[in-house]
Amino acid sequence: MEKSQNKPLEGTWPEPPEHLSEKAKALYRFYIGRTIRAPGQIVLFIRGLEAMDQADECGRLIREEGLCQKSERSKMIRQNPLLNTQREATAEMLKIWKLLRLNINIQPSKIGIGWENIS
Repeated sequence: MEKSQNKPLEGTWPEPPEHLSEKAKALYRFYIGRTIRAPGQIVLFIRGLEAMDQADECGRLIREEGLCQKSERSKMIRQNPLLNTQREATAEMLKIWKLLRLNINIQPSKIGIGWENIS
């Protein structure tokens, strides 16, 4: 098999799922076909992006509702239960990114050609 047959053709990668946020779609377009190529990697990466979106949504709701809430029954102050969900979703996202060995220190170059390390 020739090496050229192993290289994916431009534009053959699936579009990001519609339910992802614009932030997640941008990350999807950045990594798919470059770092993430295998079908299993794509599925896992989508799950990581969903977890990122979930953590972001929890953060938005926590900012609206506050870090603490007063219990209706006992009238005691307790932490917002979304903090636990946010922590779990963030941990899941980071675990997936570590499994996929994503380089989070790379970005498109300032001149628009190629990539540069930002670390």
